[in-house]
Amino acid sequence: MKIIGIEMFPVSIAFKRKVKTAFRGTARDEGVREDNVVIKIYTDEGIYGLGEAGTWGIYYCGESQETDMAVIANHLFPEVLEGENPFNIDMIHVKMDAAVIGNTVAKSAIDFALYDIMGKSLNVPVYQLIGGCYADKIPVSAAVIGIDTPEVMAKIAKDSLKDLGPEARLLKIKLGLEYLKDVKRVEAIREAIGPDHYLLLDCNGSLNVKEAIHFGQKVEEFAPVFLEQPVDYDDLEGLAEVKRNVPIPVGACECALTIKDMMRVIRMDAADFFNFKIDRLGGIYKGKQAVGMINAAEKWVLMSAQVSIGVGAVARTHFSAATYSMFRHSRSVVSGVFTIYPAAEPEYVEVENVIIGGPKVEKGYAGIPPGPGLGIELNEEALQRFITPGKSPVLIGKKSLA
Repeated sequence: MKIIGIEMFPVSIAFKRKVKTAFRGTARDEGVREDNVVIKIYTDEGIYGLGEAGTWGIYYCGESQETDMAVIANHLFPEVLEGENPFNIDMIHVKMDAAVIGNTVAKSAIDFALYDIMGKSLNVPVYQLIGGCYADKIPVSAAVIGIDTPEVMAKIAKDSLKDLGPEARLLKIKLGLEYLKDVKRVEAIREAIGPDHYLLLDCNGSLNVKEAIHFGQKVEEFAPVFLEQPVDYDDLEGLAEVKRNVPIPVGACECALTIKDMMRVIRMDAADFFNFKIDRLGGIYKGKQAVGMINAAEKWVLMSAQVSIGVGAVARTHFSAATYSMFRHSRSVVSGVFTIYPAAEPEYVEVENVIIGGPKVEKGYAGIPPGPGLGIELNEEALQRFITPGKSPVLIGKKSLA
């Protein structure tokens, strides 16, 4: 089997509601428009694989829809993929890293598509290729709550738990613009949801070291389980100092975009846990490496997600089903917290799901994806409403030998 072509679909998506964050102190509204790339990799045996590059935007990890499409078209396909056997996943990753520095979101999309091809070829689900299945359903996070007044944030938190059942849930709380007022926000949320649910406080690198230490000490009484990326991602020394001086487990996120970044954090003992994303790390292959390394360092593993139109979310579900560390008491494993809309719509209008098949999310649990490969197909007719205005799909190489 050989790779003969790749097709790229530029898509723009939006959340039903935006999420205000304090990303490095810039007060960004996330979810207003996210520009992704859905890909199909074609083989000479008529099997194709689906992948997705979800960038979050150029400010987040240095990649955009434009850069990912250019890197894939001009470098990763002609220099690495064309004519290659998709089963040679180790060698393909080595060659991708040699051909292009960074650009791990683009590489993740390719990785997902390669695993989809391998699963379809062998007629087995991807999770069977990467570790088997630990459970028939996976708990998902209840909500990601953007910065707002304490009252609004508390209401969103409480509403997110409706109809989910009695199990404890993880809620990710965005904070960091006004760190002392944030204490009141955390207090209001805890009062609204009670003592049993898990709070992950995410400052997105917006605080200086003293502010982060003060904040971590002040919110301890409200029993958050994690404090994620309190200081700038360039400041590992500062992150280590925060970890030494607050009672809450402190985590690395934006400072650990790659496996090498993670190793630097581990060597400095700068964090208690890693909030990592396989769709910005390089995909399933690199994700398995990262989890093994994190576990060996006796750190927590917590997985979250780039924004996904569906393909990336399904890939994460396969990874979670086949990774024992994902079944500890706190996890955030699939998209589904927000309804996705076409960003080009003048008003939010719900549209047909572009993914045929895949896991169902019910009562806060995602089912294990059925079918070979990722277990999904692409509804290209429905996808058309998501195509980025002014852009069109791009085919490099060919779809078939005919």
